Amino acid sequence: MALNINGTTGISGVDGSASAPALQGTDSNTGINFGSDTVNINTGGSTRATVDSLGRLGIGTSSLGSYNANADNLVIVDSGHSGISVQSGASSNGVLAFTDGANTYWQGFVEYEHTGNNLKFGTNGDERMRITSSGHLTNTASNSMPTSGSGWGFTEDQLYLSTAGTSSNYALRFYNDNGLVGSVLVNGSGVTYNTSSDYRLKENVTAISDGITRLKTLKPSRFNFKADEKTTVDGFLAHEVSSLVPEAISGTKDEVDSNNNPVYQGIDQSKLVPLLTAALQEAIAKIETLETKVAALEAG
Repeated sequence: MALNINGTTGISGVDGSASAPALQGTDSNTGINFGSDTVNINTGGSTRATVDSLGRLGIGTSSLGSYNANADNLVIVDSGHSGISVQSGASSNGVLAFTDGANTYWQGFVEYEHTGNNLKFGTNGDERMRITSSGHLTNTASNSMPTSGSGWGFTEDQLYLSTAGTSSNYALRFYNDNGLVGSVLVNGSGVTYNTSSDYRLKENVTAISDGITRLKTLKPSRFNFKADEKTTVDGFLAHEVSSLVPEAISGTKDEVDSNNNPVYQGIDQSKLVPLLTAALQEAIAKIETLETKVAALEAG
């Protein structure tokens, strides 16, 4: 091994033999080894960091071959506490930033803002989402979120979604392998909760002809939840509805998990609306028939 020392190259290790050259530290277990087109930094008899021939830096590993050569320029491996700490001054922000060859400013970033204690996430040079100091998740890029006293329960509301302007915009969309299946649509004066319903998605469409019969088997009840014994509400018991309107119920009666903990059923009461509408239409038809008969009797 030879050392080249000058104002341009600094100190460089040159492999002139079969063994890897090294810059040793205060003992034989500490130093920098050069070999096989890599640079290894060793302490305590173990390799702690490696720069490979592709310029990738590995911390806690000397085997970078299994990682993505096109993406993983920094790899940190540790079974106990792998991570990155960024410490900045009280008046500055801690930032993990991403740029490309055409830009010198951040295109994507994760930034911790000391002033407001917010964690911000950005793409295309702009903030897209933040977690506030109170633990609220919001997609607004400003600090002008509503606060308590303006109709917003700021200490309770954990998710805040903002849309631009007052025209109709989607706040949330839900997809599966079949495409869009639901959404939350916000306009200038309210919110619409949608589930897919286009006729082109449906087949075997028939009218409900037994609305009253099925409706009469429902058992509306008044009750309180055990967790809120002072509040009495109207509703249904999920398992009593499942056989009549199964699409309104999630889960199975008396279901438990692998640890024998309860897996509770849920109900979407809006799914009862078609049955209620059919039953009401049947009742209206009966009423109208009776009204016609009564009118005929009175006329006679």
